Amino acid sequence: MAKVHTVAVLGASYGGFRAAQLLATNLPKGWRVVLVERNSHLNHVYNFARYAVLPGHEHKAFIPYDYAFGHSINTDTPHIRIHGTVTSLHSNHITYVPHSFSSSLSSDPTPEPQTLHFDYLIYALGSLLPSPIDLWEHNRERGQHLDKARCHDKATGTGTKTHGIAWLRERQARIEAAQSVLIVGGGALGIEFASDIAAVHPHKKRVTLLHSRLQLLPRFEPALGDEALTALQDLGVDVVLGERLDLTSLHPHQCDGTDEDGTGKPFHVRTLSGREIDAEIVLLCTGQTPNTALMRDMDSRAVGKGGLIRVTREMRVLVEDENSEVGSEEEQGGPGDRTSSSQAKRRTIYPHIFAVGDAADAFGALQAGHTAYHQAEVAARNVVKLVKREARHCGFLSRSERDDEGSEGEEELEVYTPGLPMIKVSLGLTRSAYEIAGVVGTKDDGVPDLNAAAMWGACGLKGVDEEGMWR
Repeated sequence: MAKVHTVAVLGASYGGFRAAQLLATNLPKGWRVVLVERNSHLNHVYNFARYAVLPGHEHKAFIPYDYAFGHSINTDTPHIRIHGTVTSLHSNHITYVPHSFSSSLSSDPTPEPQTLHFDYLIYALGSLLPSPIDLWEHNRERGQHLDKARCHDKATGTGTKTHGIAWLRERQARIEAAQSVLIVGGGALGIEFASDIAAVHPHKKRVTLLHSRLQLLPRFEPALGDEALTALQDLGVDVVLGERLDLTSLHPHQCDGTDEDGTGKPFHVRTLSGREIDAEIVLLCTGQTPNTALMRDMDSRAVGKGGLIRVTREMRVLVEDENSEVGSEEEQGGPGDRTSSSQAKRRTIYPHIFAVGDAADAFGALQAGHTAYHQAEVAARNVVKLVKREARHCGFLSRSERDDEGSEGEEELEVYTPGLPMIKVSLGLTRSAYEIAGVVGTKDDGVPDLNAAAMWGACGLKGVDEEGMWR
């Protein structure tokens, strides 16, 4: 029986999903894609803030993986999707624990860890989200970021659509019950939470947005931050700029919206300057943590400052081969360099392992879904080139595959070059602002569910109706 070769893809969000599609469509016979993802459905996290505030649409954030391999998973295919959590990564295999679709009861026996060997791997595990949209509820110290060293061991979610819907509904109820809400962080997530809460509950609660800088959305053009500020003020949000939250002033229940002692007394927090702010609920929208603990455990040299995985321009994991000659950093392209034409070749001891998306230190690229998507395309195409190059040299390609390939096997691997920052931010239920290629603009054509059907269509489920989104 002929050996089946494996390309493993860890994570099936925006980057991993796209990588699996391209690999499944283009790998030659004798190869399979194994996609490992802890969630049963693709989590469309860009809609989480809206659905955590506005009832009736929460089920639309969880999209079936029917077309993860470019065609319906019901067709005959060698490719496999595993619903499970990866527990360890090694140079040629992973271990994972499968999840049960039938039950999430804590009394259920823990499944035995499984081992998967691979020839190539794409690491697309992204980042661990800020607590207001972290369905897995990774353990945190109060007001602190995740434990970067062991975060993959500390989750309490189940990864099912049922759990996700219940989680979002619980958040809706907490926000509905609160008379005052403080959002900390003036990035896209904080702005969207603040504007949605103010739009859905006008004149019913006090909404405050606290940002440590003097400009909202500081990575983008100032005009974009100005548009966001104007929209927030129009909605009645109290925007406080240039001040930081004093984390010691947080009450234990402000971050989960409970009133355990039953007093019903209003809570307050302080900024470092001493300003007091009413806040029954505090939403800490202050960034995300790269989900790179598995890579660090495999080889700490692969993870650099900020917890991001070091990569080459081909999106390979970069741990330099000490026996190879490597050019200067200027030749290689520094962290903020957007060019690649004169980049020196960087030899890595892991030429078969790639990393994309929020987990990768990709030369100053914006951490976003569309960025992960394009990095995944580069990585997947490079894996296919490497596979076909090796197969051709060994005489394993069929005639039709050789004809389809043309001269592709002789081509250099593709390199990744970041594009200009691009973003769209909702500012209430209909209003939004965007920046594309340095151009800032606004729209007023939004819909309550943020056009969820478009994302379902992008995942292969075109023309799905409201009832179909409950799947």
